[in-house]
Amino acid sequence: MNQEGYMIMLCNSSNDTKREDRYVEELLHRAVDGLIIASPHILASDIFKRLKNKKCPFILLDRERNERTEGRIAVDDYAGGYLATKHLIELGHKKIGIIISDASFYNVFERYEGYLAAMADAGLMVSEDWIVSGNQTMQGGFDATSRLFSLDKVTAVFATNDLMAAGTYRFAYDKGLEIPADLSVIGFDDIELAAFLSPPLTTVRQPIYEIGTLAAKALLGKIERPDEAMPNHLLDLQLIVRGSTKRI
Repeated sequence: MNQEGYMIMLCNSSNDTKREDRYVEELLHRAVDGLIIASPHILASDIFKRLKNKKCPFILLDRERNERTEGRIAVDDYAGGYLATKHLIELGHKKIGIIISDASFYNVFERYEGYLAAMADAGLMVSEDWIVSGNQTMQGGFDATSRLFSLDKVTAVFATNDLMAAGTYRFAYDKGLEIPADLSVIGFDDIELAAFLSPPLTTVRQPIYEIGTLAAKALLGKIERPDEAMPNHLLDLQLIVRGSTKRI
């Protein structure tokens, strides 16, 4: 029970779209007052119809920045991908690999688009061999980096989340590569692990606390004032420079 007197129910879908739909149905069956949906997937269209028919207010997190949906809270992943890549370019890197997701995550696609834009703006060509995918885990990052280096040797890697970046660290360790002397690595999210890697990981920080606070306040406001439209929020990201990137 939180300070506003509401009971909080958490459902973890493990990125399973069918499970997401079932959870929403179950929560509606339990007559919840509102939902915060943090999913990069497209939920089935009838779910949105059900939410509207039930007049159940909901907040969407991690959606496309160009979606025109009331109550959408997101970060500018495109700008974040551009920011990460620009940092590496400014350090003199021209052969920059990127690890994306092997699933259809809007936020990762936007980061990838930002990477391509930054490379194009710098007049740098992007080899298809520099673009590899994996699941969003440390093992996924390790496997993706292994494939990347089997195709070409880049001087820097942009991992589109910090867990995958940690997998890149392990690959570098196994191959005797020193970070950042032999390979610069940049991540995305700034999870707690990032500052404790050796060297600490340069990354793009998401304002996680602000996202949660805005979502809760907006949803509570909609519950209390159902006729008022909920605003959309697009939040800025911050480049956190640590020890995993260096000038070449």
